Amino acid sequence: MDRTDIKKALARHRADEPHGSALGPYIHDIVYGANDGIVTTFAVVSGVIGAELASSIVVILGFANVLADAVSMGLGNYLSGKSRQDNYQRLLKEELKEMEEIPEIEREEIREIFEAKGFTGADLDRVTEVITSNKQVWADTMMREEHGIAPDEDGTPALHALMTFVSFVLFGSIPIAPYLLPIADSSRFMVTIISTAIALLTVGFLRSWVTRERLIKGPLEILAVGLICALVAYFVGVALKGFAGGTF
Repeated sequence: MDRTDIKKALARHRADEPHGSALGPYIHDIVYGANDGIVTTFAVVSGVIGAELASSIVVILGFANVLADAVSMGLGNYLSGKSRQDNYQRLLKEELKEMEEIPEIEREEIREIFEAKGFTGADLDRVTEVITSNKQVWADTMMREEHGIAPDEDGTPALHALMTFVSFVLFGSIPIAPYLLPIADSSRFMVTIISTAIALLTVGFLRSWVTRERLIKGPLEILAVGLICALVAYFVGVALKGFAGGTF
């Protein structure tokens, strides 16, 4: 196989990976937002039903939770991403300054880094020379090897935040949907339980697809967590329903 064939094979390999798709960089944001949206909203619905409050309360508290938490998580993700970027830029400026002021010490750091990786003799001299001959490569190498961080090459913090927000709203609305549809009141909570379980399993399979591990156990874990949270909220509602007057 010549190099052209190898490059084509590499392109196909990358396309088969999760990061090969347009959504690849945002898969974790989608899973994170969707899972939290389903669990927290289902917990709100369960608490309201446990307290035997009116169905309209499910809709009001449910959507209030969805929108408020979605905004909170989206902004939190944005601020987290910006903090990582700001920290990276600060350290990068420090490294570039040191490369200008004390190049021999910084060059020796590169040498020690690759010596620890097993390079010796002429190979060590050569790799040190090649890396330190290009300031951008030199700085990137110092950032990765000395500080253990790399620039965020997978989109902007704003897009990560948007993906978290959208996935939270879409999946978080699922437990509320039965209370907006023409379904008999006596069946709505059961429909909510079933639709929520399906949504949790879907998110679990998506997470397992990304990690390529625990295709069965992973989704069941997410389902179990969601149900435990819902049970806690339900029994809290049952225990405290007297404070709300038990109107239904």
